[in-house]
Amino acid sequence: MHKLTELMGWERLFKKIVWAQLGDIKGKRILDFGSGEGITANHFAADNEVVAIEPWDEMLKNAWKDNDYQQVVGSIDALAEFADESFDVVICHNVLEYIDNKAAVVKELVRVLKKGGFISIAKHNRPGRVMQMAVLLDDFEKANDLLDGKDSAASKFGAIRYYNDEDLIKWCPELKIAECYGIRTFWDLQQKQEKHNDEEWQAKMVQLEMRVSQMDEYRAIAFFHHLKLVK
Repeated sequence: MHKLTELMGWERLFKKIVWAQLGDIKGKRILDFGSGEGITANHFAADNEVVAIEPWDEMLKNAWKDNDYQQVVGSIDALAEFADESFDVVICHNVLEYIDNKAAVVKELVRVLKKGGFISIAKHNRPGRVMQMAVLLDDFEKANDLLDGKDSAASKFGAIRYYNDEDLIKWCPELKIAECYGIRTFWDLQQKQEKHNDEEWQAKMVQLEMRVSQMDEYRAIAFFHHLKLVK
């Protein structure tokens, strides 16, 4: 049985926060698009019917499958297999910034979403990334590049092609932003690395992050934004 403590401290905290923001979901049909190692799919499969789509075979070698869910290997093409309004909830976390055809993917995700359902999108937040470069990594060149509107890169997935929260509505006017949360506002500013894996410390950090996640001034500089969009 997998446990969150197996994950790196930053990823563990991210999952705890985004799952808390999603709330208690039960008895729903959920699509996890860009499911990676299936950690979120596995979590929600305990009480829901989950379909996970992931294009990269490498991510599936160590997939979390403690709970039963359907794993599909593929990308946007795999969505064509599903009828209109097939899912109550669609999850797409840290995926769109790594692909070029963002609008096409969003439109397909909305197509398979039931009327009244919602899409959960987690994404990089450019101002938070500027903070990371300037304060944590001491990389003024990259900080200035980001301020100039240039992209950055993730070591594992390549170029991070940023987009604004409002772009989601431009790409698909059927959607409405119901909630917007910040994730990792304070976490990365804590330089005592030995604290990051301590569960008691993490619990206090999650509580504080949740408290400020919808306050404008803190959300603006969070490393990630989590949007719940309704159809």
